[in-house]
Amino acid sequence: MKGEPGNERTFTRAELAEFCGLPPNVLQRFLDRELLVPMRGSVDRFSFRAAGGARVLAQLWRAGWTAPRIERALQMARTVVADRDEALTGLLASIGQRRVTVRTPDGRLVEPGGQLLFDFAASAAGGGTAALPSLRSTNDWFAIGVDAEAAGRIDDAIRAYERAVVGGNAEVHFNLGNCYYAQRRRSEAAAQFIAAVGKAPGYAEAWNNLGIARGELGDRQGAIAALTQALELVPHYADAHYNLAEALAVVGDLDGARAHWRAYLTFDPNSRWADQVRRRLQSNGGS
Repeated sequence: MKGEPGNERTFTRAELAEFCGLPPNVLQRFLDRELLVPMRGSVDRFSFRAAGGARVLAQLWRAGWTAPRIERALQMARTVVADRDEALTGLLASIGQRRVTVRTPDGRLVEPGGQLLFDFAASAAGGGTAALPSLRSTNDWFAIGVDAEAAGRIDDAIRAYERAVVGGNAEVHFNLGNCYYAQRRRSEAAAQFIAAVGKAPGYAEAWNNLGIARGELGDRQGAIAALTQALELVPHYADAHYNLAEALAVVGDLDGARAHWRAYLTFDPNSRWADQVRRRLQSNGGS
């Protein structure tokens, strides 16, 4: 089957807006202020790491923050946390507050300028600085996992996502499944993709990755069912056409496989896989 789930995943502007639940005009405001930056050499393609930052921007926007306010607050936050992405994530601690506060990567609550704040949540949870790391929210752990996964630190990403998955949304399960898959933990990956589609039945990428994992576990019919569902949701999903074609070829349904190889070439004719698909068609009686 094609590639590995989660590897080199990128987003178009429209996909990113849908992924984050942001109106396109709001997304454009973030782009105008360079709070969100496309991949180098592109104006309409965003990295997986950028998507994590966009999710944080969306949370702040839904809390009533405008793009200019986020820009100003981020400048202040970076006096406490130099890393831009960590500073942005740290601003989530400011939601509902009258002043800018930043949750640092080690769990401290700090004002711009370096003033350490007494954390009432920490006190309620048992008090003391030692308790702070355990007080990160599901969103915090998700953001940490996204950063670690983007940096290739899969073990760290798994630990973060496993903390976020309790009470987390479909995206947490999806990302954790991708990380398990990267470690060849196919059964655990499949379980997380099942959890993802359980929470978000319209999550086509999770259905696609579930199909991949099931196929590699030997569940051919389960793979076909999952990939078919992905395409029912998104008929132009090129990768799912490729994966379904491969799954159908394995069970001997060459007519079905040819149909989906052709569909793949229709939707993604210039990909690095396209020549391979053309060879598959030629060797299996296609045109």
